[in-house]
Amino acid sequence: MNLKKLINGDSRLSEIVRFGMVGGISTVLQYGFYVIFVNAVHVRAVPSSMISYALSFIVNFFLSSYFTFHTRPNAKKGLGFTLSHLFNMGLQTGLVAIFKGIVGPTLALLPALAICIPVNYFLVRFAFTSRLFKSGKEKNPDISKTL
Repeated sequence: MNLKKLINGDSRLSEIVRFGMVGGISTVLQYGFYVIFVNAVHVRAVPSSMISYALSFIVNFFLSSYFTFHTRPNAKKGLGFTLSHLFNMGLQTGLVAIFKGIVGPTLALLPALAICIPVNYFLVRFAFTSRLFKSGKEKNPDISKTL
């Protein structure tokens, strides 16, 4: 399959590929912001981590909306996106606590991620595609035809 067609396609596989790309971009941005705040701005590590997470989270929201799911962002989708990530953080934390006793603390994050990444995809997809998170004036949440 042609890479451009895969990325731009309307299939679920294309959506999953775009989701992975956005996640990768957001992770790289978070680390980049972190390094800038720690080294160039001289902010301590923990506040830098929080600031860089927040900045990459905002970028992730807009990229997820426009690029991954081809929808217009709104406050309801922002809330759904935030709740999905909070749920995912709690799930990941709980799974790490479970898996550390099974595979040890060094590897515990890996099976947790194997579970949490697909769960996060479905939760985020729900936040961007469900009628529950559609704005009142939004008639068609799919803007791919207008972009």
